[in-house]
Amino acid sequence: MPRYCLFGDTINTASRMESTSLPYRIHVNQSTVKILRSLNEGYLIDVRGKTELKGKGIEETYWLVGKKDFQKPLPSPPDIKPGDNWQDMITEEIKSLFRKANRKVDKAKI
Repeated sequence: MPRYCLFGDTINTASRMESTSLPYRIHVNQSTVKILRSLNEGYLIDVRGKTELKGKGIEETYWLVGKKDFQKPLPSPPDIKPGDNWQDMITEEIKSLFRKANRKVDKAKI
C-alpha cells in the first residue's frame, strides 16, 4: 500500500506530458512557459507544437532546452524517426551506462 496517493489534474497532466514526450527532453505546457518567462532567468524554450493530451484535448506544448549561460554539457536528444523503437534504444543505453559504472566499481575494489 503506497504511503501517499497523489491524484488530480496536476498529476494527470504530468502523466500525459511524460507519456507524450521524448527521451532527453523536458516537455512543458503553456502555464510552465509563462512562469519560466516571468522569472526572466534566461530559460530557453522551443515550441514543440500541438500535442493531444488524453482527457485534456489538444494543447500547444514546448521543450525546455536549456538556460542562458549554463555551461555544463547537456545530452543531445537522439534522432528519432516515426516508427523507431526508441524505448529499446534508451533501455540499451541505460544498460550500457550501468555496465560501465559497475566496471569502475569493480576496478576500485582491486
